[in-house]
Amino acid sequence: MKSPNHTLLDWILSSPDRIQEAGVLANSFSDHCLVYCVRKIKALKSAPKVITTRSFKKFILESFLSDLKQLPWYRLNLIPDLDCAVEYFQSELLHVWNSHAPLRKVRVKGTHLPWVTADLTLMYQLRDSRWSNFKSTGSMNDHYEYRKCRNECTKQTKMAKAHYFNENLNNNISNPRNFWRTISNIQAPPVHSQPAAVKVNNQTLQHPLDVANAFNDYFVGCATTLIAKLGNDMQSERPHAGQAPPTVQSPCIRQEFSFRPVPVSVITKLLRKQKIKYQSGPDQIPAMLLKISAPAIANPVATLINESLATGYIPKLWKTARVVPIHKSGDITLVSNYRPISLLPVMSKVLEKCVYTQLRDYYQYWNYLTPDQSGFRPNHSTTTALLKVCNDIQAGMEQGNLTGAIFLDFAKAFDTVDHGILLEKLKNSGIGDRTLTWFQSYVSDRSQYVSISGSSSLPLPVTCGVPQGSILGPLLFTIFINDLPDVCKASTVHMYADDTDLYQQTKSPAAGGRAARTIHRGRKVDQKQQTFFKY
Repeated sequence: MKSPNHTLLDWILSSPDRIQEAGVLANSFSDHCLVYCVRKIKALKSAPKVITTRSFKKFILESFLSDLKQLPWYRLNLIPDLDCAVEYFQSELLHVWNSHAPLRKVRVKGTHLPWVTADLTLMYQLRDSRWSNFKSTGSMNDHYEYRKCRNECTKQTKMAKAHYFNENLNNNISNPRNFWRTISNIQAPPVHSQPAAVKVNNQTLQHPLDVANAFNDYFVGCATTLIAKLGNDMQSERPHAGQAPPTVQSPCIRQEFSFRPVPVSVITKLLRKQKIKYQSGPDQIPAMLLKISAPAIANPVATLINESLATGYIPKLWKTARVVPIHKSGDITLVSNYRPISLLPVMSKVLEKCVYTQLRDYYQYWNYLTPDQSGFRPNHSTTTALLKVCNDIQAGMEQGNLTGAIFLDFAKAFDTVDHGILLEKLKNSGIGDRTLTWFQSYVSDRSQYVSISGSSSLPLPVTCGVPQGSILGPLLFTIFINDLPDVCKASTVHMYADDTDLYQQTKSPAAGGRAARTIHRGRKVDQKQQTFFKY
């Protein structure tokens, strides 16, 4: 703010929300008008966050399991429709869960800091009491005691925090996942705030339901738009009506694959291995509930899973995904700057794990998967992929060869998998017709909705791709792209999931004779040691 004489001398710089009153005193004792402001001492406090959680004050595990075991689970065998059987199972399980751990709303002020010990808490209380004492007395001696206690609290908190992270890093030095998770916790945690408004077609949407629908339309439309864009180019390469599609030689499969019944002991083990996660999918059943309920629900869960495998049908409730948008970077009002995080029903993941184990063992036994794939395979990783490519390049250099390489990263690779082609490749790999019906039910009639700010969008069908966040999705994509090395016969191919390296070697012009000396980047190098990459 400046005085009426319009000079640049009388400015007060402050945050607008901290100023209560400001103005100019026209009648001043000087020829220079006085500029004043009244600043707020207390910072504005944001409203506490209200969340819905469960109360475990009166929860007794033995009583909870006893009530679950007394439920008439035999009725599942009497329900002819699998969808109705799944609905009955979920309703009975949630009814007992709600009675023993009821939902309640609580106000959350902040997250608990793991390095804040009981001793630190007592020190904080002493600091606050001395501050209250100083406010009531106004004594400088009391203020000195408060400042001394405050400085000691700051010092001890920093030491406790450093000790906590040092201990975690040392304990997880042999566990890379936990080690880097600790490193990320040291840094400032990312803020995944949900947008209050988004822009679509030059229009600003602010209602939570409209925002959720806009996100769902974008996420579902990404893959279909890309397929439509490539449709014209791919149409000319597709076989005409009545023309047989080109076939690729696949390993000899001597035995047709079919599902085996899953024993109750395996289901119990899978339920107990669930990670403690309180976030649930569309069915509102968290993984923690299945973990603690394993002794009581293993039999009915095995009944539902074996019925699905026997009939080749997956319940519709297990094929719906709840999607949460997470901001990546850029403008927060653009839906294209968000990444979809898909939450599937935990029960569907238990079913997928049973199928994944049998299918993986089948392909490993017959050595069906190409050795040029390092993604989503046991004893393979990005390290094995890098070693393979680098070793081939180095071997070519030693033989005097030049290596040209193209590095590919397919856009929306998992989301654009064609279901018809995938099912055809599953059939060619030895999957029987009866089992193939289950996989057809798995990829078809899927839907998703977006949940944001307490509102959920209308569900939309997902007509292509493998489910994000699923157990079977990576394996199915590996099968889908498994024959790529057989098609690219003129080049060597190595893949890590959809990241593909195509490279080819050729004899150097100087190979076979004395290596020519060339000038490269201001220094002399041996021409037979040069490797050229094409990006």
